[in-house]
Amino acid sequence: MQDFIVREEDSAISCTFSSTLDNVDKAVESIKFFFSSREIHCRQFELIYILREALNNAVIHGNKKNSALKVSCTIGVDQNVVSITVTDQGKGFDWREQIMKGPVSTDSSSGRGLKSMAHFGFEIRFNDSGNTLYLTKKII
Repeated sequence: MQDFIVREEDSAISCTFSSTLDNVDKAVESIKFFFSSREIHCRQFELIYILREALNNAVIHGNKKNSALKVSCTIGVDQNVVSITVTDQGKGFDWREQIMKGPVSTDSSSGRGLKSMAHFGFEIRFNDSGNTLYLTKKII
């Protein structure tokens, strides 16, 4: 499989890539271009911040930066709702426990992702094993 693959449809874009932070940057740039080329209006800072957080988590925590493992991401827009799905090939994590945790220390180097997603109004779901993240949000 190639290192980085992008597929576009009218209202969705998918990226599949090897688990590197450089590929996260490529995915984010591809998605930004997709949104601007289709004149999809949203709070781009929020979307890109949360997307980058989800993709970084998949690379760093899910696949443990193992570039032999893949991350896939699909973003779709249906009327005024954006849907994001991010899947890694890691074993997953106990997302139920993570969601129940309290506030994260400001000097912590990790643990802010889910709180940030909720803060920006994304509905958060996971598959049972915790290696697929589903985010949805109404966009303005």
